[in-house]
Amino acid sequence: MRKPKPKVLIDTNILISGLVFLKGNEHKILKLAEERKIVLVLPEFVLEEGRLVLARSFPSHEALLDASLARMEHTVLPWKGIGQLSSVYEKKVRDKKDAPLLASVIVAKPDFTVTGDVALREDMKRCSEVAGVTKICSSRQFLEAIG
Repeated sequence: MRKPKPKVLIDTNILISGLVFLKGNEHKILKLAEERKIVLVLPEFVLEEGRLVLARSFPSHEALLDASLARMEHTVLPWKGIGQLSSVYEKKVRDKKDAPLLASVIVAKPDFTVTGDVALREDMKRCSEVAGVTKICSSRQFLEAIG
């Protein structure tokens, strides 16, 4: 029997870096989704924020997000259900803008949560509702973990 593919929740920075910088670990993560070796879990707000960042900072890459999503194995986590929950968890993170990502992890229960934000990783590891649900890591740590 085949082992299920790891579900990997990524934040906006991982998504944008993976799309724009083709030599980095973040791009390798997106390639794994293209190769159908992992399933990306993409909160709806991460996709929306990603589109805004691409339009503002990398306008030549705007169409890249949708083209890449068409090739990647992924699931979109709708904002409904996360929005209310995120306000509950604002006190669990140093930066309240990170609360929706924390809430997304609680809702989606991915195998891995990948973020480049060191403070957010520390906050999530301290949050009992998250720490037992997912492996929280940087892109490098994730790539090492899955070999």
